[in-house]
Amino acid sequence: MAENPNADAADADADTEAENPLTHVVAQAKSGLRRDVAALLEALDGAELLVPISKQPANARDGEQMELDGELTLSPHLLPDASGEPFAALFTHTAPLDPIVQALGWTTDGEQLKVCSLPARLALEMAREVLRDARVRGLVIDPGAPSELGLSRNELESLMSGRPIPLLAYVRDIPEEESERTLIAEEGDPLPEELVETLDAWLDSSDDVQGYRVDRTFNPDRDLEPHLTLTVLVTEDADRRALFQSVTEAIEGKVPPPGYLDVLFET
Repeated sequence: MAENPNADAADADADTEAENPLTHVVAQAKSGLRRDVAALLEALDGAELLVPISKQPANARDGEQMELDGELTLSPHLLPDASGEPFAALFTHTAPLDPIVQALGWTTDGEQLKVCSLPARLALEMAREVLRDARVRGLVIDPGAPSELGLSRNELESLMSGRPIPLLAYVRDIPEEESERTLIAEEGDPLPEELVETLDAWLDSSDDVQGYRVDRTFNPDRDLEPHLTLTVLVTEDADRRALFQSVTEAIEGKVPPPGYLDVLFET
């Protein structure tokens, strides 16, 4: 059990962050790729996570280790998002706590905030218990820090059961070196007529777009199921960023399940 360090300890905590392997692994998991989530799962063994608490457990003393005999009951603080929805919060280091304490006034028993250091798997198990309350939307690790990682209830359950899955909220692009691992899936249902008509109209609206094709693809490191991939043939000087924005806006709400597609460009 320890008090949250004040601003005078910022440099020391920055050193702790740099030296904490778990912080780095959590940051890497923000790729969303299955392999980086698997690395996070492996790194939990022997690591610790910090829990900001609103009440100090009975018989707990500052700076002392406690034997975890029986059931440990903690009263963790919940972190509201911008809309006020509560999230469980865990930390790999203490630096992200300072702005939160200043903004939300977190305390322990009405006094300076204290944090409890737990074995990482036990801390995640505690967070899973908190998420049994349907009002709690998910878990965030290191909120506000570069290593901030959000997990949904299902993602946390999968992690705790030893099954790393891609984190779809973070996955954006397939790394170029893994393009050969992206498989063309078997053909499914025909494309919705509305989607085809929208793509055809979008094609006709730009001189930089020379054609397109739509495949069903699957990459085991970043996908949970096959989905559509739109490959657009463009001119050499095409503004790909602008084209990406315009086509995704045009097809919004028209993509069949799972409701998203990748956009690739070829010349």
